[in-house]
Amino acid sequence: MAGPNLTIHLPIIQVQNKANTTPFTKAMVEAAGQTFTNGTPVMQNASGYAQAWDANAAAATLLGISESFGLNLATPGFGAPVYPWGQVTGTISTQTYGSVPNQPNASNIALGAPVSEGRTLYVEANPDNIFEGMFDNNNGTVASDWTPTIADVGKTYGLTKDSAGPYWYVDKSKVGANAAVRIVGIDTVDGYTLNARVFFTFLPAVILPN
Repeated sequence: MAGPNLTIHLPIIQVQNKANTTPFTKAMVEAAGQTFTNGTPVMQNASGYAQAWDANAAAATLLGISESFGLNLATPGFGAPVYPWGQVTGTISTQTYGSVPNQPNASNIALGAPVSEGRTLYVEANPDNIFEGMFDNNNGTVASDWTPTIADVGKTYGLTKDSAGPYWYVDKSKVGANAAVRIVGIDTVDGYTLNARVFFTFLPAVILPN
């Protein structure tokens, strides 16, 4: 049966900036109910909130690759700074417990609890940012379908979410109108091996205009 070689891949990460400077990052108020993981492509939805990408390469909605996980907020942007110059509200934590004597609006924060301030942090899908993801093929049948070669460098492919996990991969089967990224290199540690990691940039057509 045709399909990707793997059901779970490594998360997409940002590996380089063309100017060799700090990567371009931003934060956007997060939509309610988001449970995505770090390394997920994220988009701006019709209401103006960040959410996991819907893989629609035809729409210029992509923000970038998340560096934070979905907070599963009860309401959009719960705890986010109030526009335009307000501070972060709420407890700024994903986990609190008990009460604080003589401080009715305070909370105890569990040691090491992740931050929850109502926004998604992401690395911009700016053409200057280079990302890395695993190579696969949703319609593959033989090893060569899942193995990148020098011929793939410069070509445009899409991204597909794992069938049995939370991550995304560069999908050789998505071309043309379904393409979202351009391969700019192959990880020299992996070389031309099965499901090797490849370097890519996002196509301008899928990126949300600034």
